[in-house]
Amino acid sequence: MKACRIHQYQGPTAVQIDQVDVPTPGPDQVRIRVRAAGINNSDLQTTYGKYQGYGHRGLPHILGQEAAGEVEAVGANVTDFTPGMRVFGHVAGAFAETALGPAAELLMLPQNIAFEVAASLPIAYLTAIMGLVCKAKLQPGEWVLIHPGSGGVGAATIRVAQLLGAKVIATASSAEKINYLRTLGADHVLHHRQQDVVAEVQQITKNQGVQVALDGGGHITLPQCLAAMGNGGRIVSYGYTTGLDATLPLVKLIGRNIQLSGIALWYNRDYRTTLTTLRDLVLPAIVKGQLQPVVNPVPGLEAMSDTLVQMEQNRLMGKLVVVP
Repeated sequence: MKACRIHQYQGPTAVQIDQVDVPTPGPDQVRIRVRAAGINNSDLQTTYGKYQGYGHRGLPHILGQEAAGEVEAVGANVTDFTPGMRVFGHVAGAFAETALGPAAELLMLPQNIAFEVAASLPIAYLTAIMGLVCKAKLQPGEWVLIHPGSGGVGAATIRVAQLLGAKVIATASSAEKINYLRTLGADHVLHHRQQDVVAEVQQITKNQGVQVALDGGGHITLPQCLAAMGNGGRIVSYGYTTGLDATLPLVKLIGRNIQLSGIALWYNRDYRTTLTTLRDLVLPAIVKGQLQPVVNPVPGLEAMSDTLVQMEQNRLMGKLVVVP
């Protein structure tokens, strides 16, 4: 079968298409015929060796961590899935024609949800759910700052926040991305390269600050999120696209009674809860037409190297999905 692999940590240009053996599922695994696979910033970071999370066991390494498709085979202990079923979820080596996923981390896919849409959900929507529901415990009517908001997780967070009845302030780095976030339904969108995010947030909230902030940037954005918080606010940090190190003034953190949480999706005790919420909140909303995830399909595994290069250059918006 075809698979996108890296043999060295030399960035996205080193991604190549290899012929590899079809994997055999272990006792608790499911083999999936991949119909679509989500692309994430962590896949880009993996090509440099900066991210070696789920499914990484050294080089050569097949990229990809989430997929949707049909069950081809199951391990000896698997009873919930049988060949032919439509599934999606956490899948190691997803940038391939077939891949393995733990049965415990897969969900059944309704017939009226496309594979491309399903493949866009696991990482982005589980991160959004874990941040907003499990950590921040977002309530209806609260203000949430999504900084930045134009990536896959940002877009998912806007949609989940809306489903929960919250008011959304999102940020982006270009006029095109600002228009995109407006189409998603964000109540306010800020150009974080041209506007003072903290000052604008205070004006929007009448100097009360936001109750919740989702930070995906780290070095630059996390201190801004803290400065934009109201008393008793909750910040959830899930990424570091602007850098790993962030300096926070403790007087603001302590003086405003701020709760700061970091989340690593696969290694979190709330992971099972996020799966249940994805199944019970997000899937029904998609089926009813209340939620329409924005998916940008990438045709063919051969386009993966160029796609990751464009991602690195910040030229892409929304959730990218490769269709093998």
